[in-house]
Amino acid sequence: MKIGFQQLSIMLLMVGLLTGCHRHRATTAAESLEAAEFVHTSSPDSVKAYEDLLRTTIIKAETEFDWMTCAQAALLLSAQLQWTDEDEALSLAQKAQQAYEKDRSTRSDVSSPQNGDVDESLSLRISLVMAGLLEQTGDTARARSLYQQCLKADESRNVALSRLANLSLASGDTEGALALARQIRPDESDTADVEPLFVLANCYLQSDSLVAARQIYERLSALPNSKTRYVAYRHLAEIAILERRLEALPSGLDSAFASAENVFFEALQQKDAYFHATLEQERRAERLMYHGRLLNWALLGITVVGALTILFIVSVSRQRRATQRQRLLAEQRERELAEQRLQQEAKEREREAREAEERLLQQGLKIQLLQRFILDKNEVLQRLRKEGDHKRQLSAKEWADVEQMLDSITDGFVSRLRTAHPEFREEDIQLCMLTHMKLSNQVISSIYLITVSAVKHRKLKLKKDGFGETDPECPLDDVLDRI
Repeated sequence: MKIGFQQLSIMLLMVGLLTGCHRHRATTAAESLEAAEFVHTSSPDSVKAYEDLLRTTIIKAETEFDWMTCAQAALLLSAQLQWTDEDEALSLAQKAQQAYEKDRSTRSDVSSPQNGDVDESLSLRISLVMAGLLEQTGDTARARSLYQQCLKADESRNVALSRLANLSLASGDTEGALALARQIRPDESDTADVEPLFVLANCYLQSDSLVAARQIYERLSALPNSKTRYVAYRHLAEIAILERRLEALPSGLDSAFASAENVFFEALQQKDAYFHATLEQERRAERLMYHGRLLNWALLGITVVGALTILFIVSVSRQRRATQRQRLLAEQRERELAEQRLQQEAKEREREAREAEERLLQQGLKIQLLQRFILDKNEVLQRLRKEGDHKRQLSAKEWADVEQMLDSITDGFVSRLRTAHPEFREEDIQLCMLTHMKLSNQVISSIYLITVSAVKHRKLKLKKDGFGETDPECPLDDVLDRI
């Protein structure tokens, strides 16, 4: 099967090369967020590209478990969609809140001062965006609660006061709105958030404090943003009418109309940029589809080549299997012949085993007869001792008879013992003979006229001193069987 593995390796290599040509470098969620912010800063009219990058960032961040980046991207996209799709914007704000809480629960360095400032800033921005969306959807109670929470931080205090003032104006509480607006501490720089200034001016306007309202609107009319100037000039024209300063009305209206034209022109430019971005995205999708088709054709070609390769491998494998089958048949015949020989040898060994078993059986019968002889002699001795002859033991001739009989039935056990251990005394040889005949310690003690414990001691001493066996678990019988 070497050919199959080589072909498979080539196929995998080709697929990797084809797919690698169309694969872009993978970017992280943080890099996607930086790219989205760069697009929004460098080209504010690229609305669709900005939204698409933010959506991509959210997906990547969820995959990478980068909850801080996910919260930031979801918050930016929610703020972007708050005037076009309230439901999606509110859902994104809630996603940002959940991601922010997951990030705090997973990070171990939340308590550091730098991370604490970042967390507080992001939490305030999420609360403000969510409160604004709740206000748009009519849930003013929850929106008011979130705004009041934002009053605790200086960073969000002005915006929260302006939103609360707007809620008071919407409910008809002009005095409460003015009281809240007077707590706003507007920044003197031109880059400050204009929303608190508009709310403060609007509260002055609603409470007929026209001079204070006109001062704020005149400051706002000097800012570069066209929308800001349009709203400021419109309110200045309204104040001129209320103050009956008709000589200032034409210039205010002209400025308002000019700012309105700029606003409409910018809106048209943004719309045109949006359509261009959509068209470019469709073209990109068509190019991707074309590349996908090419890749499909390439994969189809690879599949065809692979199928032909597999057919070739199958044909070669069949030939090999046929050759192998013939070889296996020959080996099987050889095995059958070998099995027949083994069966014959097994029968021969079985016959020899039966003969050996018969010999052992005969030997066992002879040993039993010898044991019977010893036991009979022992019974005679015991009767004689009872009659008063306590010193009567086996005679030398009787021991010689026992030795001769034991030698004849054990293929010369006693002779081998005497040859292997010429230093043994006759008492040692006799103890070995009695032990080899499997006589109990009780019988041996009655033959020698000693106690059973004395017999055990003699056996232990003979095993250790005579045969050099120190293993306490090994009896003298096993030592004698080795001779």
